[in-house]
Amino acid sequence: MSSALTKKKIPLALFLLCCVGLIAMWFTPAPAHVQPAGWHSFAIVLFFLAGCVFNVAPLSILSLTMMSLLGLTATMPAATLISFFGSAPVWLVLFAFFMAIGFRKTNLGARMAYWLIAHFGRSPLALAYVMAICDLILAPVIPNTNARGAGILFPINQSLVEALNEPKDQSKRSVSSFLTLATFHLNLIIGGLFLTSMATNPLVASMAASTFHIKISWFQWFAYASVPTLLAAAIVPIVILAIHHPQDQSADMTVVRTAARDALKKMPKMALNEYLMIAVFVVVVALWGTSSLTKLDNTLIAMLGLTVLLILRIIDLDDVFAEKQGWNILLWLGPLIGVTEYLNKTGVVGWIKQCLTSSVRGIPAWLAVAVLVLLYLYVHYLLTSVLVHVQTFFIPFALILVSLGVPPIVATMLLGLLTCVSPGMTHYGTGTASIYYSTGYISQKEWWKVGFIVSLVNLVVYAGAGTLWWKLIGLW
Repeated sequence: MSSALTKKKIPLALFLLCCVGLIAMWFTPAPAHVQPAGWHSFAIVLFFLAGCVFNVAPLSILSLTMMSLLGLTATMPAATLISFFGSAPVWLVLFAFFMAIGFRKTNLGARMAYWLIAHFGRSPLALAYVMAICDLILAPVIPNTNARGAGILFPINQSLVEALNEPKDQSKRSVSSFLTLATFHLNLIIGGLFLTSMATNPLVASMAASTFHIKISWFQWFAYASVPTLLAAAIVPIVILAIHHPQDQSADMTVVRTAARDALKKMPKMALNEYLMIAVFVVVVALWGTSSLTKLDNTLIAMLGLTVLLILRIIDLDDVFAEKQGWNILLWLGPLIGVTEYLNKTGVVGWIKQCLTSSVRGIPAWLAVAVLVLLYLYVHYLLTSVLVHVQTFFIPFALILVSLGVPPIVATMLLGLLTCVSPGMTHYGTGTASIYYSTGYISQKEWWKVGFIVSLVNLVVYAGAGTLWWKLIGLW
């Protein structure tokens, strides 16, 4: 008992110590070019992040506390705080989350899951690669990892873990927790494979064109990214399995495959609501894939899909209102995205960028390159948006790398690919992180541990194998 109490008291003591430091920071004058409101907001955001790191309260409570402090101290106007809940990326995640109800409520999700398990469920690793192949097929036409990861892969993943019927015990590693982690990280990795598989990729290419006067076509991006990205996609599930290997009988996939085959035989023929669910699903995916032509917003498309499911009575409003995990996400993901944008507007992110740039002055070039690459990747511990990440940090970091002798195309591809995987370290780094973490199979400590180790693997693959590949094809 005393040992357990000590384990709880130590993080709380460290958190309180951080709070003392943040109070001192509050009364410290803001740096040059940083607005006082932004500096005070940064202190309160660091309070939220410290609470997350030391796990002193649930995310939603920490988020509401952060917003209350921002409002009570008059650091942000009330209207600005409330507007955070209207963030389009958050509602994309929510609408996709609610659409996933249709897979669970009909037999479609279970049918797909049992079929996948029966045919490809020889091992947890095989299931992970099946999910990667599904993502790979969709990636060229859906330039949004949230749309693919949350709207398409998550319902399938949920159906798989429900078919496995494992308890949600965060103290134990299960096939369900492994598959959830692997699907999430593979979604981010595959986001870098095509120019159109992640929204930041064309943005990186356009900034490289304006800054370094280099053009990267769709096929060139694929050629440059193919080897490091596919290598990472092959290695990362093995690494996750090694550090998060399922325990007990949950790893006995023979029993699971047999049960899946028996369940398929017992299931009735496909009903009308399953065919309707497939039709809505295909239409939503098609609209996401053609959004660049139709100019339809991805969030609007997801809302349309949810509306059709409600009209067709495949799901009902009670199902939506009862989805506690989705509404919980709204309470903390929206404020985090909004606060990040506010910090950017008030000069805080620019100040962080300046500090990072000055930190490498006067050191050897090779060491400066290594430090910059590490800083570029791990600064995302403070961010919740890959768009803010790339818009704020890509050009200054790329310019410094090029000034140190790194070829512009190599700097562009390295930073571009690292941008794609940067949200994998935390459970708030992107919308898909929040939705997969909310399943309840993985503790925050385990999520962060796996995320950090995977980030090291990605770093070695992209900076090591990637640069060697770019050397072989003549980029430097």
